[in-house]
Amino acid sequence: MEDQNFTPSYPSEITAGQRSAGMWMHLGALLASFANMLVPIPFLALIVILVLYNTQKGKSSFVDEHGKESLNFQITLAVVGVVILLFMLFAFGSSILSLIIGGVSDNETSTDVGIMGMVGSGLVVGLVFFAIGIFSLVVMITGSVRANGGKAYRYPLSLRLVK
Repeated sequence: MEDQNFTPSYPSEITAGQRSAGMWMHLGALLASFANMLVPIPFLALIVILVLYNTQKGKSSFVDEHGKESLNFQITLAVVGVVILLFMLFAFGSSILSLIIGGVSDNETSTDVGIMGMVGSGLVVGLVFFAIGIFSLVVMITGSVRANGGKAYRYPLSLRLVK
């Protein structure tokens, strides 16, 4: 699940403060994701990690690496979320268009296709978001545990934009 070619260059002694800061690079995004369920703010986890990373990045290479990993993963999640949103808008839009055409022309088949398209695309998008949410939960917890243990962690399936 991890990149086996990843070899970070940390100092020999990682302090408890550095491990804690590295852990919060991952936990901050997780807590922001939970807070986002209560107060929906677009890209909240990305904003939180961006602020944490920019305030902590110069303190040690350990914190810097964990911050980059978390930031890259949050960017990846944001890109995937936008792509899914665009798909959903297209699918719902075409289903609504089919509903309108079916209603105007008294074509019951077209109306049924529109309703099934909305239900089907909503179900698919919901399941995809659920799967991404579970995956994100697992890898963010794993990253925070690894950081707290003083070990490196690479998020799987993550774009490496911040280097």
